[in-house]
Amino acid sequence: MKRFRAGRLAVNVLLATSLTACGDDGDGAQPVPSTIDPAAITTTEAGPDGALPPAGALELGPLYGEQLAELGLKLTDRGGLIDRSGGGYEPSPEGTHLALYVAPVGDRTVPQYLDGIRDVAVVFADVFERWPGLESYDVCQEPAGDDDLGGAEPLPVTQIELTKEEASAFDWDTVSVIDLVRAAQADPPGLALRVSSSMARHPAYVGIVEEAS
Repeated sequence: MKRFRAGRLAVNVLLATSLTACGDDGDGAQPVPSTIDPAAITTTEAGPDGALPPAGALELGPLYGEQLAELGLKLTDRGGLIDRSGGGYEPSPEGTHLALYVAPVGDRTVPQYLDGIRDVAVVFADVFERWPGLESYDVCQEPAGDDDLGGAEPLPVTQIELTKEEASAFDWDTVSVIDLVRAAQADPPGLALRVSSSMARHPAYVGIVEEAS
């Protein structure tokens, strides 16, 4: 599984391998307003204590597929429940960490990836309510055109990771990308946010980091 494996560091944990997101043409594009209405999230009654989601990521499609499609994204078959006990990282139906990968349906611009940091977190903001047994989750936005990689797993463009406690600290109706970046920069960090090396150099992302500082 190709993920950012640098632990729970603050924003700007960079990949050593250069990764260019679709639409990253260096033109200084700025973030655009979010495209998803948090009020549209479908909520369900909380499951019993200790309840966990299905082990396979695609099994969450009926719950989240429509919202992701509105963002031009889809779940991939990578990820699912992960057992991270003892510092490991193993797929397990009893894992308490939910790892999710979303891929663009078509091309995707840098502003869309930046907006997506917030949007995917909002889409999955109810996972702890649905499944109280979860302790943490993360969502990776994958690069566009991963079908051209010959079966190799693409390196993610962004990754946001939250524990149950961290997620409860946000008002998901009003949170912005800047709020999330600011939380990642805090000491101690309020979440883990990681981006690819090319995204970290992009003027639009640099501007967000500067505004959050």
